[in-house]
Amino acid sequence: MNPRMKNVRKTVDKILNVCILVLFIAMFGVTTLNVIMRYVFNSPLSFAVEFGRYTFAGMVYLGSIYVMRDDGHIGLDIVVDALPQPLRTIVKKFSRVLVLAYLAVFFCMSTRMVMENWTNRSSTMHLPMSVVYLAMVIGSAGMFIEELLLLLGKGGSEKLDAGDMGGGM
Repeated sequence: MNPRMKNVRKTVDKILNVCILVLFIAMFGVTTLNVIMRYVFNSPLSFAVEFGRYTFAGMVYLGSIYVMRDDGHIGLDIVVDALPQPLRTIVKKFSRVLVLAYLAVFFCMSTRMVMENWTNRSSTMHLPMSVVYLAMVIGSAGMFIEELLLLLGKGGSEKLDAGDMGGGM
């Protein structure tokens, strides 16, 4: 991997790490506070469940970018690994193309959801639902890029030095 690409990857990793960490701390903090408010003061926070749901979804979509880079999403490895090497390579490349096609459709449809739901508000927090759905757009775009890099043989975290991962995620 060339030095410029390494720097871009490192910067993106740091941004992803910070975003995921902030979402996790916020989710954990609000959920903990809600438990205290509910069981100690008998007055739960009205927005806590919705907030937890949205922060968790954000963590999932951002974290899926890391999983895609490490080729860690669910697959039928036992079947593919049983194939002869030439056929295994063809099947893996074909499956990557299918995943890219799915992610392209997912990106387009989630972008459409963001655009169509700008005026819709969440029930408790009154956030524009577009803000919530934006995690799908970012996640699908990031996964698409990672999958494309894997298909081209330029991706995967094994191509980076251990200190270049931008944190511990």
